[in-house]
Amino acid sequence: PPGARPAVWPPAPEQQARSAPAATPTQPPVPPAAPRGEPSFIIFSNPASTQGANRPRAPEPAPVPGASSAPDAAVPEWTLPQARSALRESTRDLDRLLDVALRFGRRTFDYVAAFAVVRGAAGGWDSRGEGLDANALSLVSIPLDASSVFRTVAVTRGSYAGPLPPDALTRHYLELFGRQAPRTVFLYPVEVKGRLVAILYGDCGQKPMSQRRLSDYILFCQDLPAAFQELILFRKQRVSELRAPEEDITIDVDVPGFPAPVQPAPAPAVVAGLGWNPVFGRGGVANLGRAAALPPRVLSPEELPPPDFTPLLRRLTGPDASQRSSAIAELARSPEASARVLAQHFPGPTAWSRLPVVELPEADELGPIPAALSRLGRPAAVALAPLLDSNDADTRYLALLTAGNLPYAELVDGVLRGLFDMEPDISSAARVAAAALKHLPRLDASLRDLRQELASRDALRRSLAARALGTLHDRDAIEGLINLTGSDDAMCAQAAAEALREVTRATLGLQPRQWSAWWAENRSRRRADWLVAALRHRELDVRLAAIEELSRALHDTLGYYADAPDAEREAAVRRWESAAVDPANARRLGML
Repeated sequence: PPGARPAVWPPAPEQQARSAPAATPTQPPVPPAAPRGEPSFIIFSNPASTQGANRPRAPEPAPVPGASSAPDAAVPEWTLPQARSALRESTRDLDRLLDVALRFGRRTFDYVAAFAVVRGAAGGWDSRGEGLDANALSLVSIPLDASSVFRTVAVTRGSYAGPLPPDALTRHYLELFGRQAPRTVFLYPVEVKGRLVAILYGDCGQKPMSQRRLSDYILFCQDLPAAFQELILFRKQRVSELRAPEEDITIDVDVPGFPAPVQPAPAPAVVAGLGWNPVFGRGGVANLGRAAALPPRVLSPEELPPPDFTPLLRRLTGPDASQRSSAIAELARSPEASARVLAQHFPGPTAWSRLPVVELPEADELGPIPAALSRLGRPAAVALAPLLDSNDADTRYLALLTAGNLPYAELVDGVLRGLFDMEPDISSAARVAAAALKHLPRLDASLRDLRQELASRDALRRSLAARALGTLHDRDAIEGLINLTGSDDAMCAQAAAEALREVTRATLGLQPRQWSAWWAENRSRRRADWLVAALRHRELDVRLAAIEELSRALHDTLGYYADAPDAEREAAVRRWESAAVDPANARRLGML
């Protein structure tokens, strides 16, 4: 029934009482502390564009007729089909793709700009037309959780075309990149795999906007998600070749080359010295070293918590990016007190839409309060833990996603309970958080109880347990999942089949006998060997998932590209087969 709390496991603790880029040239207006609404205008929902996501790779692109990266290049007189063709030919080059999108936009607008969405802010990326150039635009950073037309487009994922909204922040942000009260503005969010990666902006100054050309440009923009996804796919497979061997980079949908907004974290030396950086102390007390035996250090006046956090919170949640950065640094000086105050005001302003997730977002993408908590280490984990059982669904959802950025045992039980939340988006958030915490001994010790849920009398719990075990790549759950594929309950059977696909990278569907035969043949092999075998799979998605895991383990693709011709792929698979039996790789591949 509506409002009912979900069944939980492990048992919830007793309820306790809880108390409620660069500096900009002008000071932004201060919005209301808790904005109740958005500017009044029309938002057009964008149709999901998946066309082209899995189509065969195009050959290396030929030069686009008339394309140029020069901001003052002539406006091309392309028709819509010609512009779409130019876009398809530019999906292996970020600059070319951007040039096509912006120059075709100049056919409609006097000024058109692109903003990269990174860590919860829209950073100036590139532009064309009569206004701020790309170098100056790169200094602009717009927080997407501050109430403006940019936030509304980010939250609704719908495009906007209409008069300039009357709110002060929208006008302020436009002034940052030189647009003085245009008559009509256009914004289009570009979304890939449920993640916002860019926002396009255009206006015609004080002139009227051509409705016919605007319609053409909106239709063109509907092809951008697929184009960006192809570019990301291309770069994902090749980025490991540029990594240093010691680097361990997690790639999600962010396109390499996007400018990151200026949001400095506390100095690593300071964080390490205070002992609350998430990187330190993961191995328990035994790994803390001599500092753990020292008496508590007396805090200097600079490290004492402020008597009143209100001004600091106002700067943290305000619209100015540089003030947010300084507020986060100040909060980091007194982690225990800061964590308690931030938890009381959690989640705060956010531009993150509550939807099912398949990848863990960075805390900065969730809003300024989750971002600040993620930098406070264990004190933040202690303060956040009760919020994982909040009665408010939005709070639980964002708390789970924040927990995935804090690898501490204090959060494990709440994340495990979240796996069985009846809200699909919340249980998905718990799964990605659990995957981020799976190397913690506390979570690893809980997997046995989680596997027993596959035999629960509740069909929903069985299916949720199956999905969680699949996300965690739990090898020991395979036999229970195979049994569940033969369930009379279609939901349970499908969840088990999808989980087996995640764990094994085999695709045998709802066929318990075939799965049993596969397991009998592959039981003695490592999971890394299953992934190497999946490099020959007929489905592109399976090959992509396998090479992503393998390349993260060895920091190298060994020349394997999931969309390469058959002969090239086969030669690369043989290199992977040799690498898999090399004793030097045994430890890293054994962790898969």
